[in-house]
Amino acid sequence: MELQSYVLAVNSRLDQYHLIGEAASSMIEEGSIDDRDTFLHAVRDILSSYSGSQTMTPTYVSACALVEQISELEDELHCYQHELENVLPRERGRFIDEQCRMVQTLEQILSVPVTHMLPKFTPWPLAQALEELEMISYEVYASVNEVTMAREEKTKMLQQPSRNAQQERRVFADFFCHPGRLENQVRELTSRVRGIPE
Repeated sequence: MELQSYVLAVNSRLDQYHLIGEAASSMIEEGSIDDRDTFLHAVRDILSSYSGSQTMTPTYVSACALVEQISELEDELHCYQHELENVLPRERGRFIDEQCRMVQTLEQILSVPVTHMLPKFTPWPLAQALEELEMISYEVYASVNEVTMAREEKTKMLQQPSRNAQQERRVFADFFCHPGRLENQVRELTSRVRGIPE
């Protein structure tokens, strides 16, 4: 895939240079530069289409700028050619070597006789691993259920009025409205505390 992408990139660059040569001979005269310079028109339009700038009115582009852009394209083309000639062959060789080693390893595994020695990859380790995974999954499921139940109980407790909150409201109301009843409750609690054996 990488080799094909590099080849396509190089071919696209070569096609652009061929388009420059073809457009130099036959090009509609337009723009704000010298209309007689058809080659400059052709190079400007090719480079503007390469850069993706689509403008309604052609603008002036100096010859130095065109030469600079052409030089950049040539450098990019040389870079692709260098990778195509040097980098990709090494990568391809490394990939082929890895595939050959993998095939040799598989051949060695498959060629081991069952009577002499069991293969390294047998169904038993896989079955044990699946059993352990199932046990872990069951434990996780139980833990999730426990956490869910605890959360639901906590939600119910928060939704219901607290007994302590009710008692606090009752004490607050007795303090202002029925102080005598509050004093009796205090005496009763004091007597209970004193009656508790140490």
